[in-house]
Amino acid sequence: MRVFLSVLQFRTRSMAAANSRAARRCRLALASLAGAVILLASLSCGSSTAVIVFTSDRDGNLEIYSVDTNGEVETNLTSSATDEFDPVLSPDRRRISFLSGEQGNTAVEVMRVDGTERGPVTQSGADHGNHRWAPGNDRIAFARRSGAESKIYMVGFDGSKLALLTSIEGHDVGDWSSNGDSVAFVVEGGPKQGIYVRNPDGVNEFQMTETPDYSPIWSPDSRRLAFLSTRDGNPEIYVMDADGANMLRLTETEADEYDISWSPNGQNILFVSERDGNPEVYTAARDGGRQTRLSFNTVVDKQPAWSPTGKKIAFVSYLDGDADIFVMGSDGKNQKRITSNDADDTNPAW
Repeated sequence: MRVFLSVLQFRTRSMAAANSRAARRCRLALASLAGAVILLASLSCGSSTAVIVFTSDRDGNLEIYSVDTNGEVETNLTSSATDEFDPVLSPDRRRISFLSGEQGNTAVEVMRVDGTERGPVTQSGADHGNHRWAPGNDRIAFARRSGAESKIYMVGFDGSKLALLTSIEGHDVGDWSSNGDSVAFVVEGGPKQGIYVRNPDGVNEFQMTETPDYSPIWSPDSRRLAFLSTRDGNPEIYVMDADGANMLRLTETEADEYDISWSPNGQNILFVSERDGNPEVYTAARDGGRQTRLSFNTVVDKQPAWSPTGKKIAFVSYLDGDADIFVMGSDGKNQKRITSNDADDTNPAW
């Protein structure tokens, strides 16, 4: 009897241990499954934000590439015999708009950030440019030039609902306000020259300036517009309120300033200046104070772009004679080369 009870107790303990191991395996499997679900969810929500997209001619023609911020993984996203260039990431960083074709005969196309689901959203046969995403990721405003005529249009990211944005001639799309209520655009020269803002879903259109001004960009809170102007002879940076009031000149040099963009928190403006003899990257406070040089060398540094958090800046440098992509902190420190080849890598965007 004692032997029988011992065997029974042994079997009971063995079954309990087996059940415990099975339960542990089940918990591990569920945890792995949950991790996979979280990973897939993060991918679908844009974990690809840790890449920089750019244009490169390393394959004999212009292509769109992506690279991680360590410069370790580079991917050709377009890989075709057609020139593709000027990539712009959608606000949610899931899609890329870009131009394809040759000068004077281009189209706006869109693809996912991994290069899949590529398709045109405009027809070729004209010169397209200044393509800018709406904050809702659903529309793109762009300029279309055909012969002497230049117009501003909007289109859905899938090519639907093409519409003329304004009845007057427009040459340069600035960008959309963060609330989606206004698109800034430019008329170059003539009696109607200046910066305009337009309600993309209504009829309101206001002329903000009447001087040779261009490249208007909204502050992240849509309360101010920064822009470039040659009203005083050479390109300088200005800022005004959303209604055109409180005009403020931020730079006052005899050199050119360009490539302007607001920091994500709206406190600073990033730009390129030639005030020190060659193009270098600078930042300034939104009131023009604390103008700080971030890059220091004797070659061209240009096309700076904020990271989504504003903690880093990508830029192009011709350090070894051709254009390569570099990244630095927002204070200019911790500079790192991201691409290195004999081709030109330009137009970085996060």
